Amino acid sequence: MKFSIALAILILLVAGLFGISNQQQLTTVRERHAKLAAAAAQLGISIDPSNPNDPIRSTKRERENKQASAQLVANEFIAFAKEMEAFEKKGKQPDEAQQKRMMDLMDRMMSLDTSQLKFLITAVQAAKDLKDETRQNLVAFSILTLANDHPLAALTLFTESPDLHKDNRMGSYIVSSSLSQWAKQDPTSALEWVKNNSAKFPDLITDDVKTGLISGTATQDPKLAFKLIGELGLKDANSSISEIIEAATTPDERTATLTALREHLAGITDEKTRAELSDRAISDFNNDLIKSGFAASTQWIAKSNFTPAELDSFAGGLYNLKGDENGQWIQWVGEKLSPEKADDKVRDLVRTWTQNDYQAAGKWLSNAADGPTKNSAISSYAETVSKYEPATAAQWALTLPPGKDRDKTLRRISQNWPKEDAAGKAAFKQQHGIK
Repeated sequence: MKFSIALAILILLVAGLFGISNQQQLTTVRERHAKLAAAAAQLGISIDPSNPNDPIRSTKRERENKQASAQLVANEFIAFAKEMEAFEKKGKQPDEAQQKRMMDLMDRMMSLDTSQLKFLITAVQAAKDLKDETRQNLVAFSILTLANDHPLAALTLFTESPDLHKDNRMGSYIVSSSLSQWAKQDPTSALEWVKNNSAKFPDLITDDVKTGLISGTATQDPKLAFKLIGELGLKDANSSISEIIEAATTPDERTATLTALREHLAGITDEKTRAELSDRAISDFNNDLIKSGFAASTQWIAKSNFTPAELDSFAGGLYNLKGDENGQWIQWVGEKLSPEKADDKVRDLVRTWTQNDYQAAGKWLSNAADGPTKNSAISSYAETVSKYEPATAAQWALTLPPGKDRDKTLRRISQNWPKEDAAGKAAFKQQHGIK
C-alpha cells in the first residue's frame, strides 16, 4: 500500500505520541481533551466511574449531538484527504499551514470517544469518492487514534476491517500499538487476545507484535514481561529484553526491572548465552539512565550493587554523554572497571570527546588527577589531535611517564602526522628515535 505524504506524516505523529506519552505534545492534547470533558459536565453530561471505556451517559439528544460532532470531523477529515490527494498528484510537499491542519485534526480526533470514532470510521469507509489506498490509510489512522486509549476497541475494529489485512506492515503496526497500550492497562487480557487470535492472523501477530505486548507489560510487571519471552516463543530475546529495559524510566522502575532481569538470567543454564544476554541487557540501561545526569545515574548504580561484570557491561554502553559530564564519567570508568577494561573505555570516551570538542577535553585533561586514568586519557587525546595538531600532541605525549605507553603514543603521532608536513615528520622521528 502506498502512503500519501500527508497521511504518512499523520501516522508518524500518532506513532510518536505512543512513544512519548509523558511529554509535552501529548500532555497538551490531553489537556484540551480534559477541557472538553469539563465543558460537557457543565452541560449536564455525567461521567460513569464504573465504565471508563464508555465515559458518558448520554440522552438521545446528547447522542445525536455526539454523532453530529463526529460527522463534522469525518467530513473535514475526508475533505482534507481529498485535498492531499490532489496536492500530492502535483508533486508538492505539505506547507506549514497544512501541517498545522494535520495537528488540529489529530487533536480533534483524540477528543472523540469510542462511539464517535466508530462512526467516523464508518463514514470514511462509505466515502467511495476516495482512492482505495487513501480510504484504507484514513481508517488505519482512525484506529491508531482509538488504540491510544481504547486498545481493545481498536483491535476489534481492525479485525472487522478486512481491507486493512492486505497490508501486513500497517496491520502489524496497528496490532502492535494496540497490544502495547492494552498491556499497560491489563497485560493478562492482552496476552489472552494474542493466544486466541494468533491462528486467525498468523501473518500479523509476528514477533515484532509480541515484542510490543512485552514492552507494554514491562511498564506494569517486568517479571511477567521476561516470562513472556519464553511463553510467546520469541526468537530474538535480545530485542525483547531491550524493550523491557527501555520501558523503565524512573529509579524505582529500573530497580524492579534489574531485579527481574537478574532472576531471568539466573534461569538460563548455558553460561555463554547468559553472559551475552547480560552484557547486552545491562548496557541497555544507558539509553535512558544517563539522561538523568551523572550524579543520579551513579547513585542508582551504587544502590544496585553491580557486579564487576555488570559494571563492565554498563560502561561498554556509555555513549552520547553530556559535554560537561564527560570528565566525570571518564574518571568513574577509571575507578570502577578493571585496569584493562578501564584503559580501553577511557581511550574510547576521550577519543569521542576530543573529536567533538577538543578544547573542552584538553581543559579537563589539564586539571585531571595524575594516575592511570589520566595516562590513558593523555595517550588517546594525543593520538586524536595528532592528525591536525601534531606539535600539541607531542607535548602531551611527553607528559606521560617514560616507558612503553609513551613510546607507543609517539609512534602513533608519527603515523598520523599530516602528509603535507614531511619535513616536520622527519624531524619528529629523528628527535624521538622512531624508525
